[in-house]
Amino acid sequence: MKDGEKSLTRVFEIVEAVARSRDGLPAAEIAAQLNLPVSTVFRMVKFLISGGYLRREGARCMLGPGLLRLGNCAQRQNPLARIAHARLEALAGATCETVHLAELRDERIVYVDKVEGSRSVRMGSLIGSTGPLYCTGVGKVLLAFQEEAKQREIVMRIRFEPFTPRTIRKAEALLEELARIRERGYAVDDCEHELGVFCIAAPVLDASGYALAGISLSGSELYLRNRAVELAGLVVATAGEISRAFCG
Repeated sequence: MKDGEKSLTRVFEIVEAVARSRDGLPAAEIAAQLNLPVSTVFRMVKFLISGGYLRREGARCMLGPGLLRLGNCAQRQNPLARIAHARLEALAGATCETVHLAELRDERIVYVDKVEGSRSVRMGSLIGSTGPLYCTGVGKVLLAFQEEAKQREIVMRIRFEPFTPRTIRKAEALLEELARIRERGYAVDDCEHELGVFCIAAPVLDASGYALAGISLSGSELYLRNRAVELAGLVVATAGEISRAFCG
């Protein structure tokens, strides 16, 4: 790989590392995670801040408004997001909770649309940011509705990190959970990725019955856990509408 290609790759790796962290990262921690010289990271962070793609809060680097702008552009250019957006707004309006549309990318999800709910609880996700597959509702539903061989291949590549005491930590346990999700038609994230946050997710399916994307309803466990079955019906119905509109 040429020097210019290496530099470009490192820039995106830095952005991805910051995106994966909920509260941002100090430059030194970015360097440690990516096994890069601290001086290199400081130089690239300065470049990204000057373009508005990162910002500083104290010693921490956070995603900047430039990425939000690009995320909004990506959302407008995504044909599935264009079809889904009004339906996501309707679901968020009916439930007062935050709704996401996400797609599968390697061993992670990428958020391609988001509609904030009206409750005080706010999700830290941004359009274009990524998240883990094995401990998010939308990630698990995306995995559950893949071809079996592809599903197992992805699961076996996952590096399981315990985000909370409820996080699934082994491949076989995840595969068992995916079978249950496929049988009932939706997934839940019961505080597996973030303490206090409960999610319900359903797949957007192609004509063959495999997941093109997933939608999720996210909010406080206090509001959602006891209404999970009722709300799952709304999420599944909305995902079905999007599937028919996109494939129809």
